[in-house]
Amino acid sequence: MELIIILLSSITSLFSLTGVVVDKTVETALRSQLDRAEQLQVRVDNAPVHQIINGKINKLRIAGRGVWVSKDLRIDTLEVETDPIAVNLQAIQADGQNPRSSSLQQPIQAGVKFKFNEADLNNFLKSPASIAQLQKMTTSTFGAAASSLNKDYQITNPQLKFLGNNRLGITAELKDPGSDEKLAINLETGVSVIGGRKFQLLAPTATVGGTQVPPFLLAGLTTGISDRLSVDLLEQRGLTTRILQFKVSPQELELSAFVRISGTQQ
Repeated sequence: MELIIILLSSITSLFSLTGVVVDKTVETALRSQLDRAEQLQVRVDNAPVHQIINGKINKLRIAGRGVWVSKDLRIDTLEVETDPIAVNLQAIQADGQNPRSSSLQQPIQAGVKFKFNEADLNNFLKSPASIAQLQKMTTSTFGAAASSLNKDYQITNPQLKFLGNNRLGITAELKDPGSDEKLAINLETGVSVIGGRKFQLLAPTATVGGTQVPPFLLAGLTTGISDRLSVDLLEQRGLTTRILQFKVSPQELELSAFVRISGTQQ
């Protein structure tokens, strides 16, 4: 979700101090917000010069392949298409190095689509930030599934598998740092979207060290993930998001959403 903020909140900085914006200017500004991008194409549609000078463009299209949001997270395919955009150029110029706080003449609305492959998401799962989050979730959810988990187990080797039909498989190991003892974690679950706002796990099953995880513990996992992946928190930053499609096939994970930014984000 952070990428949506990067993409849309940076749009207010895409106008130069002279009020002129062209495709290459937009691409350069966008690349500056990313770690890197293997391919990135930007097109400003139907933008007469007099509109551009007044801070208006009719449509902005962005298409990318191999877009790295950070050094750990790569998006295989990215597509963005906005509605008409109108910004306050005087406010942008006055803000100087902080154009994101500039007021918009109208909210920015856009459709966004992301596609991920297994290899990229597994690379992200192995990052320190992801491991820390998985450690926290594993301890709180699966801890009671094995009597020996009063030890300081560490989660290692997380792996994600696309199963198709909107189902995911996740495996990992819990390792006792004081010995070679390991416990295997296996989770399989369906994923759905509730009201365009939250993700929900469907019919999850899990084992820890070969022991079936009780349903009441999985219920806690379902609630925890749903709360973490809710778009509600983004609204506090001036960004309204509605998830339009979530699809998992054996080849890729695809996410489409509608976003609206009011210009009050910080």
